[in-house]
Amino acid sequence: MQSVFKPSQVDPGLQRALGGTLIHLEFEAAESDMLRAASLGIRLTEDVLAGLAVVTGIPFGGVTFVQLIDITLEGETPFLFSLAPRHLHSDRPINKSDVAHLQSMLKHWDHLLKGGRLRRAAALYRRSLQEDDDVFAFQEAYMGLEALEPPLAEQIGVSAGAEETRGKCESCGAEFVRRRTVLNGVRAYIRGAKHPETAASTQREKEWKKINALRQGLFHSLEDFDKLRSEARVVVAAAAHYLHDATCCLSHAHSLETPTFKLLKGAKQLVLKGAVVPGICDAFEECRSILTLKEFGWDPHPKHGFVPRVNLVNNRGTADVGGNFFWVLSPLDAATESDLKPADFET
Repeated sequence: MQSVFKPSQVDPGLQRALGGTLIHLEFEAAESDMLRAASLGIRLTEDVLAGLAVVTGIPFGGVTFVQLIDITLEGETPFLFSLAPRHLHSDRPINKSDVAHLQSMLKHWDHLLKGGRLRRAAALYRRSLQEDDDVFAFQEAYMGLEALEPPLAEQIGVSAGAEETRGKCESCGAEFVRRRTVLNGVRAYIRGAKHPETAASTQREKEWKKINALRQGLFHSLEDFDKLRSEARVVVAAAAHYLHDATCCLSHAHSLETPTFKLLKGAKQLVLKGAVVPGICDAFEECRSILTLKEFGWDPHPKHGFVPRVNLVNNRGTADVGGNFFWVLSPLDAATESDLKPADFET
């Protein structure tokens, strides 16, 4: 694998204000599927930044996929270019009822003996919602549940942080108490100790087992990471749901607890898949991006509401750059070309 690093900004002042580095990687992949190869490239880039952080101590930011090109063919260069629409707006307004709930919760956090734990849990819930990576989102949510262990255990009436089993020695008859470390309060809450009337108790039990198993696999590195990432995609919504409801319960905002839960994500990935003819012959160190995303925004459309607007610049001179726009229907780290849905567009 070869790598080249270039600042994403030419001006030194902008480098300090905006940051960013363009990383070119050349790697071999058995994948013929462009999306699977792109996912591999992202993971390799993350490896590069992780290694550089160890070498230099620099706190690098996240990785954003820009483009993938296939340099194995003669006469044309297939490519996949990411438009990565940013959607930083929530269509749900903050109304007077929301503010009233907020004021009530903040008062409880100020006056409850364990209010600091509720603050930490809520902060971790917010950070979990912000995470694009399901593994990191799950970890934040689980740490939020851990913060609530003592108050949940106290409210439910179980010992915090440990499961106690009483027994008697078969030889001498002496009584003993065996303590096994476990989130006793969290487990009881998720299993339905506060909501025994719900018909979903069996589902709650299954979700606790999945949450606990994923926690064990992640925190102790017991499983292959790709497997854990796949499991996190399934379990993260449940972990966020229980953290949300437990925080509301302990904050005496019971009306905000809900049997159903939606985990909001950003806009779907939009890509341009095509080919350059004739093929790209640049030296690896000087390879330029096929396209530049000069402008991106959201415009109102009479039929479809707000739609993404893109302004692309062809960096390949007289070369023929052709392709079609697609929505990626699955997370990029799990998507294949079968997850590509043609996107309607106007010029």
